[in-house]
Amino acid sequence: MAKKLGELVEKNVTVVTVRNEPIKINYLISDSGGQGDVYHATYRNHNYALKWYNKNSEDVIGSDQYNTIKRLTEMSSPGDEFVWPQVLVTESNPAPGKLFGYLMELIPSGYPEMKDYLRNSKDDKQVKFNSYNSMLMAGMNIASAMQKLHLKGLSYKDLNPNNFAMNPENGKVLVIDNDNVSVDGGKCTVKGMKGYMAPEIPRSRYQADPSRTTDFFSLAIILYRLFFIDHPMEGKRWEGYPMHTDKVEEYLYAIEPVFHFDINNDSNRPTEYFAPNAVSRWAPMPIEVKELFMQALTEGIDNPAKRPPENAWIRTISAVRDRLIRLPNGREQFVNFEDKRSIPARCIGMKINNAQIALYPSKGIYDISVTGNLHNYDKLVAGIVYDKASGRFMIRNLSGKVWKGYNPEDGSLTDIAKNQQFPVYPGVQIMFQSERPKIVGKIIEGR
Repeated sequence: MAKKLGELVEKNVTVVTVRNEPIKINYLISDSGGQGDVYHATYRNHNYALKWYNKNSEDVIGSDQYNTIKRLTEMSSPGDEFVWPQVLVTESNPAPGKLFGYLMELIPSGYPEMKDYLRNSKDDKQVKFNSYNSMLMAGMNIASAMQKLHLKGLSYKDLNPNNFAMNPENGKVLVIDNDNVSVDGGKCTVKGMKGYMAPEIPRSRYQADPSRTTDFFSLAIILYRLFFIDHPMEGKRWEGYPMHTDKVEEYLYAIEPVFHFDINNDSNRPTEYFAPNAVSRWAPMPIEVKELFMQALTEGIDNPAKRPPENAWIRTISAVRDRLIRLPNGREQFVNFEDKRSIPARCIGMKINNAQIALYPSKGIYDISVTGNLHNYDKLVAGIVYDKASGRFMIRNLSGKVWKGYNPEDGSLTDIAKNQQFPVYPGVQIMFQSERPKIVGKIIEGR
């Protein structure tokens, strides 16, 4: 089958920047978007993706969408993970009523879109993370990206699975399709995607505008699907509606939604058809994450103040990552130190203030767990290795600081510089920081 060229190529449309600099259109990447087509283009000897608005008649030069894109290209990106609109482009000799678009960086290889992770397991195109750790990292990366956006006084407005591309090997995230971002609380051209927009928008007959608090609701839905694949409001209640019309879906998603794990309402429990993955994925997830989803998707439906902000997701996901280990057979599991049955043989723990970290070979320890710094959730400061000679675990310092290790057998203190190791077993203490605040990790029994 011949590659589709797209109207810009077929009609030989001349596209230029607002400064009348030429854009070379190479080929069509996709024409499946709801607002426009995406092309491979070259500008100033650099290759870009060009989004060209041509699906909605109101999206023309001088329109609200045009002004949104113009503002976005004039401001800096919230972070490196955002595939941000960079250059506004139009037809040559632009006039009101003509079409426009913008240039953005091309998505690099190795970043499938989130929708490919949500495919049925029998679908050959389904993408899976290489580990639970990578999936948890992706969740924190999504939350962190939204936090950066909100701290700039912006809100996303239209969070849905089409907005993210993720690396399955390390959980790195790219935020794509940023062309509906605008000032928080301001008027915008979209209200959100069905199933992801906050309930107050459909309940207002779409008079309410998306905002930071509606983003919080959408974020909870995105993270739930990231971890559990299924939609949290789909379940048994859907069986009572043979035809899932727009009106029915609006009712079940937004007017009277019921979280399928709501402990006070069992009317919408997961079913094999509507939520085939939820039960098996929900069971092993630590209680802290379950409780946060419960809050966001029950109380948070009607009360925006109950929707967890991004830092709550980062802190909670990080805490459960601390107890995730990989066994010799390659299987991953969460350790619950309150339940001895969940602790594998030889696994021990480290307590740092309120943090509990499971220590096992190949386990990484992150700065957030040591210092509590939410912005360093992805900074690795230590690793656990097994020393065959002594038969003990060793902690390897990967930070730039010198730690001290306390040996309970002789009471000695030993400096642990970068890349140096120190044995860890019950009674050992690691002083990560001696100045205020003093940070000490105490090694505890596993079982």
